[in-house]
Amino acid sequence: MEFRDHLAIIKKSSLFIIIFTVLVVAVSLVFLYFKAPVYQSSISFSVNRINRQETEYYEYDSFYAISASELFSQTLMSWFMTPSVLLEIYEDAGIDPQIKSLSGLAGRFKAKQYASQNIVVTFKEKTAEAASEISESVIKIVQDKSSQLNQSSSKESLFEVVGSTPVVVDQKPAYWLVALISFISGLVISFVLVYIFLYFRDTKPTQS
Repeated sequence: MEFRDHLAIIKKSSLFIIIFTVLVVAVSLVFLYFKAPVYQSSISFSVNRINRQETEYYEYDSFYAISASELFSQTLMSWFMTPSVLLEIYEDAGIDPQIKSLSGLAGRFKAKQYASQNIVVTFKEKTAEAASEISESVIKIVQDKSSQLNQSSSKESLFEVVGSTPVVVDQKPAYWLVALISFISGLVISFVLVYIFLYFRDTKPTQS
């Protein structure tokens, strides 16, 4: 089949291609309009070394402080994979966690260490109110557990964990992006359907 044959097929099926593509775009935009919004919250934690003891090897103190903060940060990150800690967060926020599986509960929170002393925690919720309340509970539980964990034998805290102001944003995608993707998808699918129809039509056995 030559190129002009393909052009002829497309020209002959142009009405179907246009209608199908417009329907795909319209359905996608309507679905997006009525789709429940998803709110993403981001919280940054700073792990700072405090109450340093004076040592004659003071020139290495900053290096050891950063290394110790990095190790403590890894412990903090592990809490967001621990179901019992996550339950404490939901209980403090007064929100039903609606647990379907332990792996699903642990997978709701993403903790990433961007530097030895900087951790960012993100999660998603269906309402802005729930995202804000859980964010405040995350900060409270993390700071409380950190203060209990990092005390030295002299009852002095070795680290200070400070949570930033939570940032909550609506994660609904842009309408123009959805329209563009659905337009391309509808166009491709309509072409495929046209050629599938022609294939079955041409291979249909003739009656003798």
